[in-house]
Amino acid sequence: MYRLLIADDEALEREGLEMMVSRMLPGQFEFIHAENGRKAIQMADEKRPDFIFMDIKMPGIQGLEAVREIMSRHQEVRIILVTAHDYFAYAKEALSLGVKDYILKPAKRDELIEVLRKQAAELEEEKRRRGEELEIREKLTRLLPLAENELTMMLMMDCIQEFDLRYLVELLNISWEQGYAMVLSFPFGERKDWEHLQSVRKVLHEDLKQYAKLQLACMVSPMIGNRMAVFVPVPSSGAGFTNRVDALVFGERLQAFAEHRFKLSLSIGIGTVGEGMEGLRRSYQEAAAASADSSDVVRIRHYEDICQRDGVPGIALDEERKLLDALQRQHKEEARIRFLDVLERLIAGSGADDRVCRDEVVGLLISLARQISHRSPAEIVSHFAGVAGMASLRQTAAEQLERMLEDMTEEREHRQFRVIERAKSYIGEHYKSDISMEQTAEYVNLSPYYFSKTFKLHTGETFIDYVTRLRIDEAKRLLESEELSFKEICYMAGYNDPNYFSRIFKKTTGVTPTEYRQQLSP
Repeated sequence: MYRLLIADDEALEREGLEMMVSRMLPGQFEFIHAENGRKAIQMADEKRPDFIFMDIKMPGIQGLEAVREIMSRHQEVRIILVTAHDYFAYAKEALSLGVKDYILKPAKRDELIEVLRKQAAELEEEKRRRGEELEIREKLTRLLPLAENELTMMLMMDCIQEFDLRYLVELLNISWEQGYAMVLSFPFGERKDWEHLQSVRKVLHEDLKQYAKLQLACMVSPMIGNRMAVFVPVPSSGAGFTNRVDALVFGERLQAFAEHRFKLSLSIGIGTVGEGMEGLRRSYQEAAAASADSSDVVRIRHYEDICQRDGVPGIALDEERKLLDALQRQHKEEARIRFLDVLERLIAGSGADDRVCRDEVVGLLISLARQISHRSPAEIVSHFAGVAGMASLRQTAAEQLERMLEDMTEEREHRQFRVIERAKSYIGEHYKSDISMEQTAEYVNLSPYYFSKTFKLHTGETFIDYVTRLRIDEAKRLLESEELSFKEICYMAGYNDPNYFSRIFKKTTGVTPTEYRQQLSP
């Protein structure tokens, strides 16, 4: 049954229209009356009619004004004007407002019914189309998570096919000019940890996915083993260092959510911002490397924090790439297993010719060394100069791999040491001014989160404690001169408030600046 609102200031006109409709189309309409424009607007809001017969000339709010107001709120309603010949020009204007049709007074029964039937048929057709659209939308809603899973898996497994990729991106309505990847890893040290992860795995993935999407527009992969990935678009106008800090903040939120809700330890690796889908793929590899770097000091790691060099060359998806990934992540046991697998296949495929196998192994080691080590090809080749026989080849190859792993560990330690030394030098030059940890972290190209952890590990002090010690040591030196006032010393040591300086000095040394100067007097 349809709802028909009849708006006319004359009761006889309303009743006449109702009578004609009810006789010609019995039982199909529920009738609502309105004696003026204001009442018509009110009834449209309250009753939500399907059709409205609207008289143009009414007291107060007139027909066109009421039409304009109703159409602004209820665009689906079908309005039919009922107007006298004198106001036909108004009917033309009403058509521009969205009115579906008009009838001239006095209304003829056949014309009235024909207009109603036509509008009812169009309404039913709209409902049918809307139903089909809703059905398609429902199917699409079910399909989108599958498309998201497929796209994220293609990025993670490095099996992108151009046609499928374009189709999935279009289907998901994604605009990835640039973005980064984040890998969430749930480490487990004992069997009970693994069993707990398995018991909450499905709910964990669903809740983390929902929470991540509430925070940022992103794609979330399925959980594979104890890992899942998040892909986040970023604006092209953003600064690199700012993007890195924002990504770490997002990671901290995810970590806090997972650990509070599920009582699970979570390590997060974050890749650099890359352009397009290929950039996302590389970012995922970087994030996987950062998340698996168990030698690090923090559990949220950005790739640029742990790899202070200009990127890692991309290589084909083969055994060498997998081995390179394991080496870059400094996952020594995985690297050993992959290397030995490659070595044994080379040995098996070379038959009795150990020279062919030796050349292949040397070529592999040289290729790896170019990307992760400073060792020269000549040095690597020299170690295989006297190798003869498969047993000797296995031993030498394994030794060279271990040497490569040791070189990487030493290089990493030296790199971190150099970064901290640069930071200490920067602090030494600026501690007398308004220096902050964030400024220092940006100077050495580390995120504040990573910098604070690494700085304390290498110096044994927090950033604030380190700066405070330098300032207090400087103040002590200046207090030896009786020509300087306490206020001058305060400013020269890097403090802006003499009272605060006095409190910090006493907290650090156990005495006030005055007492300290008195102790210096003979």
